[in-house]
Amino acid sequence: MKPDEVASSFMYALQHAHYDSAKYYATKDSYEMIDLVASIAESTPQGKKKIQQSEIVVQKVFIQGDSGYVTYLNKTAHTTETFPLVLEAGKWKIRFAHQLPVPDSSGTEQILPPADTSNP
Repeated sequence: MKPDEVASSFMYALQHAHYDSAKYYATKDSYEMIDLVASIAESTPQGKKKIQQSEIVVQKVFIQGDSGYVTYLNKTAHTTETFPLVLEAGKWKIRFAHQLPVPDSSGTEQILPPADTSNP
């Protein structure tokens, strides 16, 4: 799969509570974060509904060699989130974690803040 297809499939799986499928598109070190999202979504009906009703699209994919990043636009919340992409065993995977360094367009790394969860 192409990186943008992996990114779209990953977010679709998360939004529709297909957590095992989301893990398929994610790095192994992302499983704990996916389990946390699943736990929160399943424990609060409004949290699950909010995730499912969000309109999230892939805004940008940047690849350089065996790594890159994807930026998602949440049209509902008017926010963006960026996650690294890595080539793992010949397949593109999302690295889904709370805070990660990712390269900006100049190639330097920046630390991304955690997702804004304050807006209900």
